[in-house]
Amino acid sequence: MRLNEGIRATPIRRIEVVIDVDDPLTPILSIGEYRRLFKNEPKPPRYRIAIIEVLTCPEDGHVVLVSECGECPRFIKRYENMIFCSIKPIK
Repeated sequence: MRLNEGIRATPIRRIEVVIDVDDPLTPILSIGEYRRLFKNEPKPPRYRIAIIEVLTCPEDGHVVLVSECGECPRFIKRYENMIFCSIKPIK
């Protein structure tokens, strides 16, 4: 999404995954997949829910972690569930 000629707004996607802390060989599942397979909610202390925030970089189209945006010379700020970046480098 473009706000004006010089700034882009990109939505952040939050992915919730379930991690089995007792068995490191168990694959990580999305919360929806866990509920579908086991028909219940993941319960601590065995299971932890981690939230991974990602977005598609408007510059190159790659999926990146939100935390990586701060290293980009085009990054302006994060506000709520959006990342704002400049079309041209600002740093």
